[in-house]
Formats: sequence, C-alpha cells, structure tokens
Amino acid sequence: MRELRQRVRLVALAVAVCSAVVMPAGAQARKHPSPGGNHNVSINVSDNPVVAGDPVVIFGRLTGPNHADRVVTLWHRLNTQFRFSPVQSTHTDAHGFYVFFRPKDVVNTNRHWFVKSVGARSRTVYERVFSQVTLSGPADGSNLLTGPHHKVTFTGTVSPYAVGTRVFLQRHNSNGKGDDWATIQKSRVEQGGTFRFVHTFRVPGDADIRVLVKATRRNIASPSNVLTYQISQAQNPNLTLNSSEDPIVFGQSVTLSGVLKDGAGKEVDLWAKTANTPWTQIGQAAAASDGSYTFTEMPVHNTLYQTRAAGRRSAQLYQGVRDLLMANVSATTVNAGDPVTFSGSVSPDKTGHVIYLQRQNASGHGFHNVAASVVNAGSTYSITRRLYAPGTFVYRVFIPGGPGNQSAASSPFTITVNQDTPQQVNGGGSP
Repeated sequence: MRELRQRVRLVALAVAVCSAVVMPAGAQARKHPSPGGNHNVSINVSDNPVVAGDPVVIFGRLTGPNHADRVVTLWHRLNTQFRFSPVQSTHTDAHGFYVFFRPKDVVNTNRHWFVKSVGARSRTVYERVFSQVTLSGPADGSNLLTGPHHKVTFTGTVSPYAVGTRVFLQRHNSNGKGDDWATIQKSRVEQGGTFRFVHTFRVPGDADIRVLVKATRRNIASPSNVLTYQISQAQNPNLTLNSSEDPIVFGQSVTLSGVLKDGAGKEVDLWAKTANTPWTQIGQAAAASDGSYTFTEMPVHNTLYQTRAAGRRSAQLYQGVRDLLMANVSATTVNAGDPVTFSGSVSPDKTGHVIYLQRQNASGHGFHNVAASVVNAGSTYSITRRLYAPGTFVYRVFIPGGPGNQSAASSPFTITVNQDTPQQVNGGGSP
C-alpha cells in the first residue's frame, strides 16, 4: 500500500511537470510580465529623409512609473547589416524625455532606428538618406548656344558612392507649377565618386539642369543642386541680336541690340514668343548709318526674341526672366526644437507653384531641399520648420523655374540653434 501511494505521488508530479512544459507561451507571459510591461517609449527623428553628412536628432519620451533618470539606448541597423547594435545611451530627464544628437558626417547611409529603456522598445524608424550630389558646369546663369559646335561639359561628385551607379542628366520639364524633370542623358559613377557628361543643346529656351543618382541599397535616389542657363541659337553674322543682360529679374528692363549688315536706314522688325504665345511682331526701328539698332523691352515671362529685316532673320535669342523672390525669417537664433518660419512673396503671380526651403550642404557647397510647400493665393508663401540639431546652419528659399519664369533663390539666412533640454527638443511638452 505504501508503495502504491508513492507511485501515485510520482505520477501526479510528472503530470504537473508536463503541464508546465506545454503551457501556452501567453499564459507564461501573464504569470511573469516583462520588465517593460508598465512602460512605453516613443521615438521621433528630426529629418527623414536626410542628406548624407547632415546632423540628425532622435528624441522621444518614456512613460510609466519611475520614468526619471532611466537609461535609454539607441539601436541601429544599416541596410548592409543583418543585426541591430547599440550605438548610444542617455538618461531621461525628470519628465521621461530623452534626446540623442547624431553629429555631422555620422549618418551617411540608409538605416533603421529604435530605442529601448527598462524593457520597453519603441517602434522602428526607417531612416532614408540621400547621397550628397554636386553638379558643376558653366557658371550658373550663363548663356549657352545650340548645335554640335557648342558642346557643354558637366561634372560632379557623389558621396557616399558605388562605382557603376546610374546617373541621369535631367532638364526641368515643368507645366509651370510642378517640379517634373526629363532625362536627357545617362552616365555612371566612376572611381572616386565622380561623373561626367558632354551634352549638346538643340532647342533654344530656358534650361534648369540637375543630375539624379539612382537609388542603391545604401542611399535613396539623390538629386544634385540645380544650374540655370539660357539657350540661344548661334548668331547670324548678317543680322545679329544681343541682350544687355540675361537673365533679368521680373520688373527689370532689357536693351536688345544688333547690326544689320549693309542695312543703313532700313527697317528692323522685332518679333517675340513666349511658352504660351505664337510669334508676334512687337516693335519696329530704323537701322542707323552703321546698321545698328536697339529696342528696350520689359518682358514679364521668359521670351524668345528675333529680328527680321531685308529678307534676313537673326538667331532666336532667349531672354530669361527670373522670379522676384522676397523672403523673411522669423528668427536667426533659436533653441533646439523651436519653430522657425520663412515667409515672403513671389512675382509675377505664382499661386499654386511648388516652393522649397533649402539648407546648405555640410560641405559648404550647394543646397538641398529640406521642406516643401505651395505658393498661396496672392502669391505669398509661408514655410514653418522646427530646427533640432544644435549648430549654425545656412538656409534659403528656392522656387524652381518653368516655361513662365526662371528659378529664383532668396538671399541666405544664417541661423544658430542652441542646444536645449530634452523636454524642449520634444516640443516643450508638459510633464
């Protein structure tokens, strides 16, 4: 009997052990809650996407009991890696807020972020990173000529880069309000991160030029700075036509002049055409004794001009007219997390046109877009952006060109951002 009782106890113990082993994982978790079960932690990123080399600020808040002075660890995984690894740690303030400042030249490729604290894990953020792309060519605003005898060379750099990545030379192809680009030539990134194009322009008109570097595993598709040109036909030596200034800014006048060979006293007709109008005669003048003539015009939009006299026609002269862009900034010294507003107006009327806030590249050469907006009714605009990264930065407002008018950039604004408390960086949230 004693032996039988002992066997019964052993069987009961075995059943209990088996029950514990096959108990659902959820039931086990309910019995033994995770250390972070009573906490939550958020994560925010100051810029996404960001240009390679720019500083990035990561911030958020730990909520739950005893959230002050808790360690928060930032983890990341590059697209070229398989596992997350910790990269930085900090402590929450008295209200649970935290902030990480990733300095210049640290965030250069695509990556994922999350933070952990007292067992709680935030959502994962996919940080997209542009390569820093620079484009060089004839001086911005230059007058270029059509035809195979006037080839134009464009060069540039990509950082970071992968040899063989496709690069597209693009010309602005807008309907006047958007920011659409048409590819006009292709090339590849070479050793050292350089690229090169030799291009022939065939059609006179405005030409906003940029390059776009194809997306790779490391970086998203990345545009360069924009160069603006006026493309005209080569001169007819028997009837020349020149501009006193090209481009001009909206509201300025321009003198058109030339020489009709052996044309003393003959009538010279001035013809004009814009993107939305046909060729129309707009003026007439008598050539001087040496065949010279002049016209004074104040075009509102980009205009093609041509003179006609004695059965001859001059080359088509493209006269660019830049938008008149006025800009103001609400402050030039702020604390991290403060909003700054850039506002102003554009002439002629650009209601509905896309407009950008740009920041100077970390290299100090060229600018890149950091925010976009649309010009409001009345041709005014306002772009508000919170600035998080401490340091001194240069901003400007930029409106891309189109058939109507050429692109324009405001004067640069130098803004100093002072480091502040985690709570202020998080927007000054209440405890």
